[in-house]
Amino acid sequence: MSSLQHVIRIAVVLAICGVLAGCGERGPRRVIVKGRVVEGGKPLQLAGDQFKAGAVQVEVTFYPLDSAGNVDQSKRAYQASLREDGSFVQDGETGKGIPVGKYKVALAYRDMMYRTPTGQGDRWEGKFSLAKTPFTFDIQDASQEIVIDIGSAATKAPAEQATPEAKPKEG
Repeated sequence: MSSLQHVIRIAVVLAICGVLAGCGERGPRRVIVKGRVVEGGKPLQLAGDQFKAGAVQVEVTFYPLDSAGNVDQSKRAYQASLREDGSFVQDGETGKGIPVGKYKVALAYRDMMYRTPTGQGDRWEGKFSLAKTPFTFDIQDASQEIVIDIGSAATKAPAEQATPEAKPKEG
């Protein structure tokens, strides 16, 4: 075998290895998060022409936490919009989910017709903003359903608020 043939064979083998290595999943394990926002155990209902026209929406934003429990500014946040029945799906930017880990979850009830003194347009007036939200979740698998009960969070003093746990889906 000539040295040229040998070099060509090595190049072909390296090219095949490079293609195979590039085709695998990279990065952290991801899961698609499904959940719902409830108030006092009842689904938060968004209906009517304003909701359908996009003038009213509830944003659910997942902020990744570091090992100390602080928002990790080096990682991106993920936002989903609430559906009419109070449910949401967070499937990440590529549809493959968000990285597993702990997240602080903030909520904003955006209404183009509602104005606060600061002009935010949040009907909850920042009660569940990143700075004030009591909701944290450890997202580990897709069988978890995130249930965010704004009624129980709003009625308890901050020291009494428990961190909600993701509940396994039933059935």
